[in-house]
Amino acid sequence: MDKKRPSRLAAHRAYDGNAAQMTRKTSKPKKPPAVLPVRSKPDKAKKRAQDQNFEAVVGRKKTPPPGEAKIEKLLAETPKGEAAAPVRYVPLDIPFLVLVLVLVAFGLVMMYSASYAWSLEDYGTPHYYISRQVSFAFLGLGAMLGFTFLDFNRLKPFIPLFFALTFVLMLLVVFIGRTAGGAQRWLELGGVGFQPSELAKIAVIFSMALAIDKAGNRMKTFRFGILPFLLIVGVFIPILLLQKHLSAIVLTAGTAAIMIFIGGASLWYLGGGMAAGVAGLFLLISTTDVFSYVQRRIDVWKDPFVDPRGIGYQTIQSLYAIASGGLFGLGLGQSRQKQLYLPESHNDYVFSIVCEELGMIGGILLLLLFAALIARGFWIAMHAPNKFGTMLAAGIMTKFALQVLMNIAVVTNAMPVTGISLPFFSYGGTSLTLLMAEMGVMLSISKQMRIVKR
Repeated sequence: MDKKRPSRLAAHRAYDGNAAQMTRKTSKPKKPPAVLPVRSKPDKAKKRAQDQNFEAVVGRKKTPPPGEAKIEKLLAETPKGEAAAPVRYVPLDIPFLVLVLVLVAFGLVMMYSASYAWSLEDYGTPHYYISRQVSFAFLGLGAMLGFTFLDFNRLKPFIPLFFALTFVLMLLVVFIGRTAGGAQRWLELGGVGFQPSELAKIAVIFSMALAIDKAGNRMKTFRFGILPFLLIVGVFIPILLLQKHLSAIVLTAGTAAIMIFIGGASLWYLGGGMAAGVAGLFLLISTTDVFSYVQRRIDVWKDPFVDPRGIGYQTIQSLYAIASGGLFGLGLGQSRQKQLYLPESHNDYVFSIVCEELGMIGGILLLLLFAALIARGFWIAMHAPNKFGTMLAAGIMTKFALQVLMNIAVVTNAMPVTGISLPFFSYGGTSLTLLMAEMGVMLSISKQMRIVKR
């Protein structure tokens, strides 16, 4: 018997049920499989080149300036927790202050040791020179403290006035100055004698620092990089020539040239100006009688025994003192050459007494103290808060370094004799007071320098 076929209605219901079930299963249609285009190797290389060009044009980052890049590098290398405050302000440069105080104390001891014989001979008491030097040391200490707590930037408005006042004092020396040692360099005001040339050296430094600061990026030009400084130095050179103060000319011009170099002037202009200045000085010496004594000093420098009882006497006695000290010296206060044998033993030639009493060891120790102070001073200049502070500190320490170098060279007969004192050691109230005031300016600059603390 044949099976009964389903009715049409039942067939439609079965079809509808199967369709609904299939709809539920396929409610989320599947993505068709990606068909990767088939490319040849040249097409692939062309596509990579196009992608690289797109990234280079659209996705390229702006290159930061060199300074910003360096800052980002430092911040990236700084450990976390330190990048928030990487800079600290120094309240005062203690190493520089300690070196100054040590040199002042050392200088007073050696100046007293070198001066008491001449003080007893000239004034009947061995304490005349040291008592005056100690008084000026305390005066200089007050000046140093005053400038330390004064913002050095506040000195800018007073620099032109200071320059003009110094120029007037230099002119007064020509007309009413006091002659000593065959040269008219001293000025008596209110019973106090001083050399305005010491003020002139400082006035040149301050004026040049201000001019370099104002010149800014125009230092490469002759108008702003050379001409102002020729005028600043040129104002005092003729007066120093009349005073026969060759050491002050060399010291002032040398300091000015180094400051111009540090300030960023063109080397061509600087070299040409220095060559012209040296040529003019030699021409002046060889054609006039203003510096006729220079040639005699050069002859004695070559051989001091050419004139052992005249110009060469001081150099010979200085060399005797240095040689007598040997390695460890004769002992503090035991010098023989200071017993009226060596002229100016407490002034320009105090280093000879240091070597005689403390030996080569003492002389080297003193030179190391000077070198440490000079290095620390230039370190302060490098970390000064602005260009004016940098140039001011560099000028002060350049003058100091040249003065030390020239004095040691004269005492050891490495250069012809010229009158130049040894900082902190030679007798002289004006030079000591002004020098300590300059050290106060250095400490004022150090108060504002910024140091990256690692």
